[in-house]
Amino acid sequence: MERTLYISHGDKGGVGKSYLSMLAVEYLLRFGHVSLIEADPTQPDLGVRYMGLEDVAVGALPLNKAGDAENALSAFGEMMERTNVDLVVVNLPAGAGETLDSTAGMIRDLSDALEYRLIVTYALEKNRVASDALIKSMSRGLLSVVDTDKRFVAYPEYKGKVETFDWYNRPEREKAEIGELIVPSLGNRSALSKLEATRGRVADLVDKSNRPEGWMILDQSSVYRWYQSSIAAIAPIFGGE
Repeated sequence: MERTLYISHGDKGGVGKSYLSMLAVEYLLRFGHVSLIEADPTQPDLGVRYMGLEDVAVGALPLNKAGDAENALSAFGEMMERTNVDLVVVNLPAGAGETLDSTAGMIRDLSDALEYRLIVTYALEKNRVASDALIKSMSRGLLSVVDTDKRFVAYPEYKGKVETFDWYNRPEREKAEIGELIVPSLGNRSALSKLEATRGRVADLVDKSNRPEGWMILDQSSVYRWYQSSIAAIAPIFGGE
């Protein structure tokens, strides 16, 4: 696995950025130690899941500090240089585009200098505002500095079918040089609740030889199937199958 800096982007809350980050951590753990950076220290929800695990280093930096973008990015760059981990996942909060889009060139400089391949997914809301934000990022924001084969639109399936998203029907989509992926939904509400409340690697939680305490058989079965389909969905962004 190449040295990889993966950023889960998308300016709206509730579009699955943290789920994408979680799946990225799970996928990359197959290849070695992973550094997970929560870009909103006030809400390190995903970091709590992996806190204390030997093969995941959890850090937090405020990368959504509007008006102080360069200093926020400088702290991020220092962390990257000091830790020198091969596999890095950055979970961005809502509104981070205001900061990161203005420092996109610096992010690319950092990834190039440290020899990371830069991969970015942009999780979508269904409305036109989200499409406009995506177009802006591709034209002059973070997505504009990412190689076209390493940037991806992510449709959160729990929001609805792909064809109901504004971006899917926009004429700009036909010419946009950006990959697409669908993030599967976990329809079993009981299983989803158990997953969100239980810490640890999802790969361990779905191990049928050791069902987590308090989980029902079909809770684990549902999460297992969701996990397998989700890993298959994101594997192509890292060059896997």
